[in-house]
Amino acid sequence: MLDDRPVTLVEDNRVVACNDAAFDDGITIGTSLATAHSISAGLVHFGRDVAAERERLRFLAEAAYRFSASVSIQEPSSILIEVDGSLKLFGGLYGLKRALIGLLGELGHRADIGIGHTPLAALALARARENCDLPRSPGPGDVKPAVFESLRRIALQHTELDAVAVERFANMGIDTLGQVFRLPTAELGRRFGPKLLDYLERLSGQRPDPRILVTPFERFTAELNFLQTISSKEALSFPMQRLARDLNHWLIGRQLGVTRLGWRFAPFNSPATTMEVEFAQPQQGSQALLSISRLKLETLELPDEVLSLQLATIRLAPWHDESRPLFGRSERAGHSPAELIDQFKARLGDGVCSGIRVQDDHRPELAWSASEPTLGTAARLDRRPPGPIRRPLALLRTPKPTRRRQLTLLRGPERIDVGWWTAADVHDAAHRDYFVARHANGSQCWVFVDRDGAWFIHGYFA
Repeated sequence: MLDDRPVTLVEDNRVVACNDAAFDDGITIGTSLATAHSISAGLVHFGRDVAAERERLRFLAEAAYRFSASVSIQEPSSILIEVDGSLKLFGGLYGLKRALIGLLGELGHRADIGIGHTPLAALALARARENCDLPRSPGPGDVKPAVFESLRRIALQHTELDAVAVERFANMGIDTLGQVFRLPTAELGRRFGPKLLDYLERLSGQRPDPRILVTPFERFTAELNFLQTISSKEALSFPMQRLARDLNHWLIGRQLGVTRLGWRFAPFNSPATTMEVEFAQPQQGSQALLSISRLKLETLELPDEVLSLQLATIRLAPWHDESRPLFGRSERAGHSPAELIDQFKARLGDGVCSGIRVQDDHRPELAWSASEPTLGTAARLDRRPPGPIRRPLALLRTPKPTRRRQLTLLRGPERIDVGWWTAADVHDAAHRDYFVARHANGSQCWVFVDRDGAWFIHGYFA
């Protein structure tokens, strides 16, 4: 396992990150790759993928969309969220901070969070890991002074100033923002130029600092590239769980549910295998997404060795959270209809379940048709006003001949014309008289007698 071996992340032949095993061997940030291999004979190193990091940062920004509609990215590793309009919803700054830390933790990340009255103030506080001494329930005039006082303690190395400016200030004996704020503005401008003054004014809020806000993508796509190939379906459970969790947070942030998604299992040097999963109603929870996907995976033939895994949404729908009972639903109450439909389709195939759709035709065999199984279809059927005679929910494809003496008529007749106005029905241009009857075998059925006096069973009642 790689967890037991020293592993480093390398950029420009220098170590930029390492695991505990590598650190215990004496490898530190900045160590050259050659030195690191000489220190640890079993070292495994990987090149830094800046594009993947940028893509992940973008995903985290979209996940944070649930906290505010004003989310922006500060390269290379920061997310800025305007939270003033969301404080009451999340119980104030501390409640929102806990929720944000919890979200990032679920997604596998640790974050240093800074709370400031300007974007640059929040960035500096986060990089310095400076906690503002805010009141327990901050009022409208309390946050800004508290944050500003915290800014004075921040070392210049945690700001946006370049290394040359930081070094020049250090040569002057200045190493904190508080010391810089006390210097005459005109003198700073002459020595360091307008760029420094612009930064300080945006940092302190004296000048606007507009940001380009993140616009969430219309669909979700995420991919994992494995360090080692995976050859069993059981071993795919963890990466599938991670992608399902990522999708869950993306859906929550967009207030969407997914009704169809696609998995892609790619080997090293052969065609990838795809798997589409459909849901009877929009789903959002990671467990619901994962459980049906695993059921369908059982019947899928995978490549011998999977090197990458991709998850993408195919069809989305607005999310309308259902009302729940006051005391919740017992786990022993069984599966919901939607869950049963999804499980049947995942195990047996897409064609095993179908719904019934009402069609605008008075002829019984043409008044309904098979459709995708959805709860909405069932609901529409339940709301139909009862007719003068109760009919079975589904009919036989072809009416089955029977004998009159085998039937006990219970209700009827109901006369129905059978399409005399169409050329295809000229040979049967007459009527049928329908009855609810009990058959000699005990079943309750829907029968009719045609113009020639022949009797047929057209459907059975449940």
